[in-house]
Amino acid sequence: MQWLPTFTLFLFLYPAGWFISHFFYLFNRRISSNDLSIIGTIITFSLFLFVLPSWGRIRWKTKNIWLSIGLDYKNKFRSIKIFLSGFIFSFFLLLIFCLLIYLLGWIDSFNYITLGALLNAILLIISIVFAEEILFRGWLMEEMVLLFGLKRGLILQSAIFSLAHYRSDIHLLALIPFLIGLFLFGLVLTLRRTIDKGSLWGCIGLHGGLVGIWYLFDSGMVIFSIHTPYYLLGPSKNMMNPIGGVIGITMLLITIFFQRRLFASTGRFLASTVNASFKDATP
Repeated sequence: MQWLPTFTLFLFLYPAGWFISHFFYLFNRRISSNDLSIIGTIITFSLFLFVLPSWGRIRWKTKNIWLSIGLDYKNKFRSIKIFLSGFIFSFFLLLIFCLLIYLLGWIDSFNYITLGALLNAILLIISIVFAEEILFRGWLMEEMVLLFGLKRGLILQSAIFSLAHYRSDIHLLALIPFLIGLFLFGLVLTLRRTIDKGSLWGCIGLHGGLVGIWYLFDSGMVIFSIHTPYYLLGPSKNMMNPIGGVIGITMLLITIFFQRRLFASTGRFLASTVNASFKDATP
């Protein structure tokens, strides 16, 4: 029953965020369902951050939960270096992706970046990406590895990350490669944290770079041809996201192949610096 606290935390936080967010609706009934969902997500994550230090003290027996999940704020130079390496790698991946599409003749034009799009991209990195990395590669990765061991823990965390991004607005044939791509992306990020010896900053840089730069591309910086096969860009004509396309999935598989070699050279190291409160905590 060692998994019960982890499951209970999930079971409590989301309904709590949903319930509290609906108080806003009582005061303003013109709030859209989409805005209400965003408010609920913000409240849920705020509750999670509030609970996290106590979780670390009681369950992990650690005094500094932020160091335990990989947010090293003491060695600033190392953290910045790891963040930039992740960000540069994301730029490299998208550069290859665009180069392939361009050589195939499926890019019509390139445009300048607008200030508004740039600010929105930065906001995405600071808010959504940062929050997701704390949740999935920070807390959940530690929990899964402590519960199920290193390899199974990394796989389970990636599977949960993928399913958490389920979309009901795309058809099944597009949804399947999209979820597969997200699973592989989750593995890339978990391996990245392990290779970085526990630091979460490389994951934030890599994830943030891919999301932020692709947002700029999708906001008009890159105009893709209407004749581009959607299975290459992925996952559908109504939602372009390379993570669900053939090229993107292939690039993720190649990345994992090289990451596994680095992972093997680092030994069976996991980011965890916590001392779990249950017997088989050590992977």
